[in-house]
Amino acid sequence: MIRAVFFDIGGTVHTQDATPACDAAYARQLFDYLEKHHIFTEETPEALLAHVNSGAKAYKKFTEEQLIELPNDLIWKDYMLRDFNIPAGQLEGLGEDLSYMFDRFRKQIVRRPGLEETLKALKGRGYRLGVISNIMSRFFVPRILREYGIDQYFETLTLSSVCGIRKPRPEIFDIALRDMGICKSEACYVGDTISRDVRGVRNAGWPMMIQIDNPRIYHKDEKYRGMGYKPDVLIHELPELTAVLDAHKLKEGIENDETKG
Repeated sequence: MIRAVFFDIGGTVHTQDATPACDAAYARQLFDYLEKHHIFTEETPEALLAHVNSGAKAYKKFTEEQLIELPNDLIWKDYMLRDFNIPAGQLEGLGEDLSYMFDRFRKQIVRRPGLEETLKALKGRGYRLGVISNIMSRFFVPRILREYGIDQYFETLTLSSVCGIRKPRPEIFDIALRDMGICKSEACYVGDTISRDVRGVRNAGWPMMIQIDNPRIYHKDEKYRGMGYKPDVLIHELPELTAVLDAHKLKEGIENDETKG
């Protein structure tokens, strides 16, 4: 029986879009932050952003191959700001701030419609709720949940920035189960990607994977579409979750009655 529902964050709880306005604002924020800490890189924020974007692509490739999350100071020294050969001592202790700014302000973030109403309905039905997220920043997820006014609904937050393991490795799903104190047979996951979420749930052996449609990541998932990774249910909006889980619970009840009979 499903007793707990775990959520991905980016693409699931909210959507993310790159925009020129976000580029400009983030570049200026990053430029000013580095100069405040006596780290001088390029002459303009726009030039700095080009280097950070290149480093971010390199780090993304690394994480997709190794499926680990590095400590924040190391991410920024060896990847995001690698073109500037900044001494480790200058970046020491700054990595979390830099990662938070990147995760929070690099793209336009819009919460999914019906988010709080869905969480409230699930809690009202007795489901325990948690998060499993690939994220550089340790503080982004708890802060964004507070910003949305929904942090009270979640018992556990399992983050790659904390455990050092990224989806689709099954170990991050195992950690989430241990943190909540439940068995995998009792867990359901809601995420938007095939590459990380559907594959991760299948690798972990969980009984139910619900994928929420996100056209923004179709290109990233293209190579996985022919590999047989499929969700149990595909939804388009978060409020559909309650009906899906109600139907699953009813089906489980019928199957249990038939078994007893």
